[in-house]
Amino acid sequence: MAEYLESKQRELTLSMSASNVRYRSPQAAFEGKRICDSPEGINGVVAGANGDGDFHHENSNTQLRWWFTGDTCLSRESYHPNQTGTSAYAQAFMTAGLLSAAT
Repeated sequence: MAEYLESKQRELTLSMSASNVRYRSPQAAFEGKRICDSPEGINGVVAGANGDGDFHHENSNTQLRWWFTGDTCLSRESYHPNQTGTSAYAQAFMTAGLLSAAT
């Protein structure tokens, strides 16, 4: 999935290169920080208290509502970068301006 999303992001960036939009793959920065690594830079499935913005058990539009019950729900933090991951992304962004438009 990561490779697919990266290829789509790269395509979009290349189509916008005339506007000085640049792409830098974060793959190297995430080496050793992927979801099953320690420390992980991407959250796995995160359960949270029912709150605004999350996927609630009572919401029939939430396909994974069966997974959680009671006062818990699937958090939008699932499969998103945590503090380690945001640092990895920052490392990639800091070097993006120094590279060609499609690296």
